[in-house]
Amino acid sequence: MRIGMAQMDISWENIEDNKKKVEQFFKKAEENQVDCLVFPEMTLTGFSMNVEETGEKSENQKHFFEEMSKKYKIFTVFGYTEPVPEERLKEHPNWNHYYNRLGIAENGELKLNYAKIHPFSYGFEGEYYQGGRKLKSVEWKGTTLGAFVCYDLRFPEIFQISSEKSEIIFVIANWPKSRIDQWDTLLKARAIENQVFMVGVNRTGEGDGLHYNGHSAIYSPNGEAVTTIREEECLLIGDINPEEIKEMRKTFPMKNDRREELYIKMWENASHQ
Repeated sequence: MRIGMAQMDISWENIEDNKKKVEQFFKKAEENQVDCLVFPEMTLTGFSMNVEETGEKSENQKHFFEEMSKKYKIFTVFGYTEPVPEERLKEHPNWNHYYNRLGIAENGELKLNYAKIHPFSYGFEGEYYQGGRKLKSVEWKGTTLGAFVCYDLRFPEIFQISSEKSEIIFVIANWPKSRIDQWDTLLKARAIENQVFMVGVNRTGEGDGLHYNGHSAIYSPNGEAVTTIREEECLLIGDINPEEIKEMRKTFPMKNDRREELYIKMWENASHQ
């Protein structure tokens, strides 16, 4: 399975310019026989809080990636923003009106749309975007894929739950250079503790006064880096074999030793102290 990571210098809130960049990545991926191409968080806009502008154009963004996946016959993971459905807002009138989403498209069809569970309150994301409430996974080539967005990486509980089924987990991000060592460490840790391949794709370049330096990477279930760390805009490619995960979980069945019921009791006791 060949994974391509589009470590992209996203033009700030310039959807049309970013579409051109995205298609160039598709062309490179096609030339290199990539099976799956993964883009950073909020791929066509950057990490923007301008929800009225970016969110209202979500259908355009989503349709673009669906068409690219069909045109180039590449399984595609991408980021976009989308309005919360009106019926959900009627049920929850205090919710924010937009989601920060990760989409997966195959042959022109949206196969998964995950809403980021943890908005980044430190960066005021929680004032504009509503946190999701569901984990999502999808089957592809006999392998179960999980998906998360950026700040989610700091919350190990959801990765443990996802990895009960998932064998490869994607994290797409706009993670700044000032905290890049934490990105590196957390990606590797999530791979080891969940016995999965972790595919982390981060942007590069400048956006809204922040500097991004990539460090997109694939980590094996043993925590080994499958790709070389780079900081410039580029297409990184890694070949992985999901059968490694099945074999590792069989020969070193760490998950069988987890004690979820005990953890829940400990959590309940701690919250009442």
